[in-house]
Amino acid sequence: MNGSLISLTQKGLSFLVLTLVTGVSPLAANAQVKLSSPPPVKLVQAADKVDEEGLKKEAAEVIKLLSEENYGRVRTMLNRELAIELTTDQIGEIWANLIELTGPVTKVVGYKVILTINADLVVVDTEFDDGTSDQFVVTFNKKGEIVGIDFPNVESIEEIAEIMVNSVAINDFARARGYLHPALKTEILPTRLQSSWQNIQRESGLYERIEEITVRPGSGVDEVDLVVVEAKFQKGIRQFLFIFDDNRRIVGVNLAE
Repeated sequence: MNGSLISLTQKGLSFLVLTLVTGVSPLAANAQVKLSSPPPVKLVQAADKVDEEGLKKEAAEVIKLLSEENYGRVRTMLNRELAIELTTDQIGEIWANLIELTGPVTKVVGYKVILTINADLVVVDTEFDDGTSDQFVVTFNKKGEIVGIDFPNVESIEEIAEIMVNSVAINDFARARGYLHPALKTEILPTRLQSSWQNIQRESGLYERIEEITVRPGSGVDEVDLVVVEAKFQKGIRQFLFIFDDNRRIVGVNLAE
């Protein structure tokens, strides 16, 4: 997946968007504009040779350890900066929330490695006890370190946007980051979200609450969904915009500068 980041400034809002090859259309801050779907993904191979079997093996180990509830060992496999921010209890909570709805993983169907310029992704196709199937995505940086584990999203896009805002508000930046598209994870570690949130509060005062959440679903032509969160700060209302792909992963957000 050839992912990159661009920073858009519209009506005073800094907006971070994942662009796939050619990018997504710019957004107006009032969220009235119709969103265009991201263009088809084109895979761009990295120049250096990658040990694909090694990546698959490490991704398989992550899923195995999660299934065994060995969250401490999972944490030791993460990039150091991510491991500092993401506790063993947090990993366990995320896993427990998933299998409470799906039941445990019953089978790993297969692995697919996607090599990109900035990161290498291992997509793990799995089946669950409730009969459903879904994917985990383990993201590696070019040093071979795990910088993200994407769990299947069981929440709605409205719930995800609410969780993300409330998570950064209580300094749980690792959980908030978990909802980002894997390609964004290579650029946005928890410390970057923390810095952005601190800047927002310096400008707007302390965060108080969410006032309103509006979902603008994509049409038959526009399959990209937009969620607008209006949040109350000491100095007034601030608007956060989240763009979701069809897997309910965030591909654009103005919460990270």
